[in-house]
Amino acid sequence: MSSALATLSSAELQTAARFGTGTAVQTLEGSVSAFFALESFDRRRGVATYSLRVVNRTSSALVCRTWVLSRTGDAMLAHPIFVEVAPLGTSSAHVPVWPRDFASFDRAIAEVTGDGVHCIVEAPSPVRTRSQRPYIIAAALSLAGIVLLGAAAALRAATPRITAFAVPPEALAGTTVRAEYDAGGAGRLAYVVTAPDGRTLQGGSLSGGAGTIPIAIPASNEPGAYTLQMTMSGLLGTQSATRVLNAMPRGRAGAQIASISVTPAVAKPGQVVNVAYSASGDGGYARLVGADGTVWQQRAFSSDGAARFTIPTAPSLREMRVVLHVEQGRTTAQSMAGIVVAGASPATALAAVPQVSGDDNPGAPAATSDANETFEVLTPEVKSGGSIHVRILSPRNGIHLALTDAQSHELGGVDVGAEADSITLRAPVVAVPTRYTIVATFTDGFGQESVVAPVTVTP
Repeated sequence: MSSALATLSSAELQTAARFGTGTAVQTLEGSVSAFFALESFDRRRGVATYSLRVVNRTSSALVCRTWVLSRTGDAMLAHPIFVEVAPLGTSSAHVPVWPRDFASFDRAIAEVTGDGVHCIVEAPSPVRTRSQRPYIIAAALSLAGIVLLGAAAALRAATPRITAFAVPPEALAGTTVRAEYDAGGAGRLAYVVTAPDGRTLQGGSLSGGAGTIPIAIPASNEPGAYTLQMTMSGLLGTQSATRVLNAMPRGRAGAQIASISVTPAVAKPGQVVNVAYSASGDGGYARLVGADGTVWQQRAFSSDGAARFTIPTAPSLREMRVVLHVEQGRTTAQSMAGIVVAGASPATALAAVPQVSGDDNPGAPAATSDANETFEVLTPEVKSGGSIHVRILSPRNGIHLALTDAQSHELGGVDVGAEADSITLRAPVVAVPTRYTIVATFTDGFGQESVVAPVTVTP
């Protein structure tokens, strides 16, 4: 007997004849019914078609395999594809078998296995003729190749995968943040949030392939790092993703952010998202930032607690975040909300870099990678500690030119006078190539506006 059929013992194979073409099994979680029969036999092509129907009334998935039992008692796989039956579901399948592929064919066996389930049903072997024309064999092999390709595609589609898991890197203690996720394949999706002291803060199973997880960060006067882990487990494997959220202690007075949320949490390129926040302060901004730290759009802080952004069209964007920065006197507060970008297509994406616009000018065109209407970076790639030369193309009122890192922190800046036509910023010292952003902020008739351009610093 084949070693691959370890689950079918000799006693079970002998007992299979008692079931005929159908059987039913009762478990603690429910019942399973299976029916297996020879439906037809094409003599010209030499293909036998077996019909398999399984009714699963349990909460676990079932796997069905088809075997050929020889007259000597050896078992061989009759078909390379197994049939999966979802929990509380019904599956009907037609399994093609080529009897000429087996030296001895006594009968066909269908094996149904699952959590606490193992049953066998059998069907008779077809009546065969001695005709073995080459073209029939070639057709059978061709069809088998097509079936195998389809099986490989089905296996890839069913493999568990977590395509996106967006979590704000920082949040204020005592607030609630939202983690956005998108997953595919067949399996059980779950998450767990671990506090800095190692205890489990919250967790559980997730339904659906995409959604939002609200995470309540306990109030604390001490900073701490919370670990978020998402896992998807199925018959074809397990995949996991881990993110870290840094909780900042709430200040006793000054600028504060109570909450921030983005709707919808999963958006397509070109779609408008609405930001709602509750904060206290007398100034600040809300920014739409890419995963690499690029600032795509910016809105001034509003006491109304609302802002709108348009998701940019770029092939590399999978996750973004909205950064809310509030100022009051000498105090500041900052919080973030994640966004999953879905459906970006490299073939249709625009090769645009971000331009940040004011509240009354949300549809401003994007700048090119080297220049915009306000300024131009003459050295888009500079050495560590070197000089970044910027040419002013169009003087603005009260323009401030700053070099910022991936977390939107200003590393250096200068106020540009109306007569200035160029300025120089000092590049930071780096050990690996690092991308930074030059942000020009100014005021015009519509309010505050910002324009950005990238620069890379190499060792």
